[in-house]
Amino acid sequence: MMEFLVFSLAAILTLPVPVVLIFYMFARKFKRHKWKAIHQTANFTAPIFILSVHVLLLVIFDQNFFAFIMIFLLILLGLSLIAQYRKNHDVQIKRALKGFWRVSFLVFTLFYLGLTVYGLVDRLLG
Repeated sequence: MMEFLVFSLAAILTLPVPVVLIFYMFARKFKRHKWKAIHQTANFTAPIFILSVHVLLLVIFDQNFFAFIMIFLLILLGLSLIAQYRKNHDVQIKRALKGFWRVSFLVFTLFYLGLTVYGLVDRLLG
C-alpha cells in the first residue's frame, strides 16, 4: 500500500500537466460554469506545480531551492496585498489569498514548463 502511495505521488509530481487536464475534466463535469471549473482546477493543482518545480530544480541543479521558493511565494503574497491595498485602500485577506494562489498557479506552471524545456535541452546537449 505504501509503495502505491509513493508511486502515485511521484507520478503526480513528475507529470502534473495530465493531472491538471484530468482534474479539469472532472471539475467541468461537476461544475456548471466553465470558469468555476478552471478556478477550482487552479486552486487544487497550484501546490502540485510548486512541488514539481522544486523536484525539477533538485534534479537539474542538484541543489535544494525550497527556501527560495518559500521566499518567492512570500514576495508574491506581499505584492498581492500591496496591489489590493492600492486598488481598494482596504485589504481583504481572503481575496488577497485567492489572487495570490491563482498567480502562483500561473507563475509556477510557467516555471515548470520552462524548467522542463531547459532540462530536456540540457540532457540532450550535455
